Amino acid sequence: MSRQRSSFFFKIFFALLSLTLISCASNKDNKRLAYSHFTLGISYMGQQEFEKALRELLVAKELDPDNPQILNHLGLAYYFQKEYEHAIISLKSSIDKKPTFSEAHNNLGRVYIDTKDFHQARIHLFKAAGDLTYPHKDKVWLNIGLSYFQEGQYDEAKRYFLKSISANRNNCLAYNFYGRTLVETEQFKDAAQALDQAIVHCKDKGLDEPHYFGAIALFRMGFKQKAIARLQEGKKLFPHGPYRKKIAEMIELMKITETK
Repeated sequence: MSRQRSSFFFKIFFALLSLTLISCASNKDNKRLAYSHFTLGISYMGQQEFEKALRELLVAKELDPDNPQILNHLGLAYYFQKEYEHAIISLKSSIDKKPTFSEAHNNLGRVYIDTKDFHQARIHLFKAAGDLTYPHKDKVWLNIGLSYFQEGQYDEAKRYFLKSISANRNNCLAYNFYGRTLVETEQFKDAAQALDQAIVHCKDKGLDEPHYFGAIALFRMGFKQKAIARLQEGKKLFPHGPYRKKIAEMIELMKITETK
C-alpha cells in the first residue's frame, strides 16, 4: 500500500473514530442531563405538582428515550393527570425496554383498574406479584384486591386486602378497602374494627374515607350517636377531604333517620 493511500485510510479511520467518541460523549452528557430532569420530575410529583413533573419527565425522555425508569415515571405523571391512554403507552414502553420491570407492571395494572379493564390489570399485577425480588408486594396485593372490589367480587377482594395488610401492617388503603368490602357484605362489626385501623393509619394522609364508611358501619349496627360523632370527627380533621360533602350530607341524614 502506498504511503499516500495509507495516509488516506488513516484519516478516514480517525474521522470515524472521532465521530464515535463524540457520539459516546454526547450520549453520556444526554444521560446525565436526562437524570437531572428525571430527579426534578420526581421531586415535583412528590409535591403533587404534576404538570411540572410531566414537563420535566418529557424532557428526560427526549434526552434518554430508552430508559425504563423515566418511561415508568412518565406513565405515572400522565396517570395523575388522568391521561390514561398516554399513561398506558408510556408504561408499556417501559416494560418493552425491561420486561421484568415489576414496578411498571404494577403501575400499568393500576391504570387498567381505573379504565375498568380488570382482566388486563390482573395480567400485569400477577406478573409483579410473581417477582420474588420485588419489595413492594403490599402495593400489588392492594391493587389486585381493588380490581376484584371494583368488579364486586368481594370474597376475592377481601383475600388480597388481607394479604396486603399482612405484608404491611401500616397499609392505610388496605385497611380502608378491606373495611369497605366488609360494609358491602354487611359484616358491620368487623368493618367498624377494620375502618378504625384505617383511621389510625390514614391520619397523616388526609383521607376521610374511613370516617365515612366507619360511620355507616356503626349506624347499621344501631349506634347512631357514635356514627354521627365519627362523621363530625372526620369533618373536623379533614375540612377539605374528598368525602367532605358526603360527610356533611350523611350527618344531616342520620339525624333524621332511625337505625334498624
